[in-house]
Amino acid sequence: MARVDDYQKSYDLAAEELGARDYKTMPQMAGVTLADDASYMELNYLGRPVRVSAPPITVQATDDGPEIPLAEQALVLHYLAKADGTPMSGKWITYREVEAGEFYWSAFVKRAKDPLVGFFGHQPQRLAELAPLVGGEGEGETGDVSVIVRAFPFVPVMLVLWEGDDEFPPDGNLLFDESIGHYLSTEDIALTAGMPIYKMMALSRK
Repeated sequence: MARVDDYQKSYDLAAEELGARDYKTMPQMAGVTLADDASYMELNYLGRPVRVSAPPITVQATDDGPEIPLAEQALVLHYLAKADGTPMSGKWITYREVEAGEFYWSAFVKRAKDPLVGFFGHQPQRLAELAPLVGGEGEGETGDVSVIVRAFPFVPVMLVLWEGDDEFPPDGNLLFDESIGHYLSTEDIALTAGMPIYKMMALSRK
């Protein structure tokens, strides 16, 4: 399990990379809104407005919600540091189809697919009800129930569920735009995929 020190190192490295970028290019590269004086940029992360300052870099939510955990702050910076403006293709792919996805498959299943099916498989309508609270933008294109969640401006994620029956248990999957590798590393894709699920699980228990 990652420690706070690991998250801090990840944050610091990503902040260094982002600090080397020209903020004036970031609206095109990452879909952010840039302040007139380029002192900060704003974007939505899983439905929450987030502000990222110019160096020294800070990551803060601008709503009344809780502080963004350090691991998620680092994830925001990873997205911004890697984003290259590649247009979304409109073609959905599985995690196995991303670069090295097969290698990280078991971690992805544990982090994202299993929680999705385990928690929402027998109550799929809860997925549709809660998705708007974490950046949900409407129904997906496959499965018995599916939703599209906007993790970052150029990173949509489709969460898909198939209802079970007397012969088969519920199943599910997560799909990504084919351009995903231009915005997140393979490991970060798995982390990002799990985030809306955990947040919806927490909201469901309130």
